[in-house]
Amino acid sequence: MCESNFNAPAHLEIAPRPLRFSNVTAGWLRKAFTELSVIGVEKAGYLAVPVETGYYRLKTADGRLLFAKVKTGKQAAKEAKAAALSSSLYQLGAASLKLNRSTFLRDEDLSIFVYPWLEQAFFDGSLDGTKSLGKSLALLHMRMRDLPKDTEKKRHLFEVWEDRLMLIPNVSFASDYRSLLTAAGEAFARSTNQMAHNDIHRGNVIYEGSKVAAFIDFEDAVDTISSPLVDISASLERFCLLPELSDEKVRGFLSSYVKASGSFLTATATDIVTVGLCRCYNAIAILELSRAPENQVWQAERHKFNILLEKWHRWEQTIALAIRSIQV
Repeated sequence: MCESNFNAPAHLEIAPRPLRFSNVTAGWLRKAFTELSVIGVEKAGYLAVPVETGYYRLKTADGRLLFAKVKTGKQAAKEAKAAALSSSLYQLGAASLKLNRSTFLRDEDLSIFVYPWLEQAFFDGSLDGTKSLGKSLALLHMRMRDLPKDTEKKRHLFEVWEDRLMLIPNVSFASDYRSLLTAAGEAFARSTNQMAHNDIHRGNVIYEGSKVAAFIDFEDAVDTISSPLVDISASLERFCLLPELSDEKVRGFLSSYVKASGSFLTATATDIVTVGLCRCYNAIAILELSRAPENQVWQAERHKFNILLEKWHRWEQTIALAIRSIQV
């Protein structure tokens, strides 16, 4: 077990934290895209960190703003796959971003991915916002099914969860998690096995007003087979049930998803809750594998997911009533 590999998530709470940018010189980045005539570069985060990797906002001579991700190694390879996926989904009409351009700086071992700039507008808490999410997510899942068949053999996300638990077999929650994984496997067997986003939260869904503008950050989608259940449970958790449970938002999200997908929701409330619980246990397993109990952020994350485990058990009736109402 790794004792010193904890990386704090970008968004610690339910509400996302907008990126804060500061001016930097970054002449190497300007030179990488001379055709863009970049006249201004800002970097997100703490400038005291002397690394080139990170997020940048570029301003061009013609007044455009662009968003650049700079990555290296395995992260760059995964971002390349995610960028290709996002661009393909954009071409099919899904709410995603199309890669503007990319390049590799061999001497610096840096990969740069440039996307259109979207203002950092997130979920406004409205019922219309949850309905738009349901509609947009259904379209995203349909367009993922429309993609050309991938010849690369991929593991199911369920198997990844199982393997992660095997690395920490003696943790206190192992028995409960194993039982839930068995039930989740049965739920996945009844659902459509396909690509899914796998990392839906309020920071990865950009809004324009109460309308979803784009799903972003597809890194967790590219290497596994998954199920719409994973994204549905995450959407309910982060947009409809937290910080306060809203029966109306649960119904609004699910009914919009079903209407846009053009089919009945075959999943039961128990299926959704089981997958939601497994998502939480998987997050706790990741924390255990990078155990840092002296770290306040680690403690806060552990506490957050412990609370979510308790809440998911109480949410099943609300979800069941919502499913029943849209099937009438």
